[in-house]
Amino acid sequence: MNYLKEIIAFQDEVELNELSASASLLWYKLMHFNNKTGWKKEFTVPTSAVLVKSGLSESSFLRARKELEAKGYITFEAGTRNQAPTYHMISQVKEQLADATVEELTEEVKEGVKEETEVLFKRKEKRRKETTAGDRMQPHTFYEQNIGMLTPFMAEKITDWCERLSDELVMEAMKIAGRHNKLFFTYCEGILKRWEKAGIRTLTDVKRIEERPVEKKEDRQSEAKRLIEEYRKERYA
Repeated sequence: MNYLKEIIAFQDEVELNELSASASLLWYKLMHFNNKTGWKKEFTVPTSAVLVKSGLSESSFLRARKELEAKGYITFEAGTRNQAPTYHMISQVKEQLADATVEELTEEVKEGVKEETEVLFKRKEKRRKETTAGDRMQPHTFYEQNIGMLTPFMAEKITDWCERLSDELVMEAMKIAGRHNKLFFTYCEGILKRWEKAGIRTLTDVKRIEERPVEKKEDRQSEAKRLIEEYRKERYA
């Protein structure tokens, strides 16, 4: 791929077919990673690395990735336990650009990149201020700081649950695990599975469940013990 031509073609395409700011930002970051690999046809990159570099939340990242795939900018395969997700960048360079020289397009590209850089800077600055002001921590970051090492496999698992339920519920499940000193994701996942089965979709729903009579809490304690036993068997098998 020709990095310069791809950027020009991408900007031209976005002018004709609207793309969300999150999807546009994700495209630039994936192109950056692709460039680092020497423009391999397919390349792998951990979701956690993309989140850090882009500053996107998990839910925004998932929506942006789906949008890029749906509109023909990328294809991807989800990761496995030992493998990060695999991406393929679909070239946007049209044949009519083949005869255009780099010199003729340099100024236009510089201006476009400058504008894009300013937008990204403002977005990151806003996010930094929100974080400094006490805005909530993201699930991946919370896990890494409070539960354990964030491997590519674990990052994909957390991302999957954020998509199935929400960032807030995944965070709440990890907070509950922390309060009970159950610092393993199997415990969190047990909570999330129970909430999913019960149709829990908001923190208000969680509060309602937690305020049920004592016998229901005892049932939950039994479920927690069962999950712990499953974890021990899994760990020491």
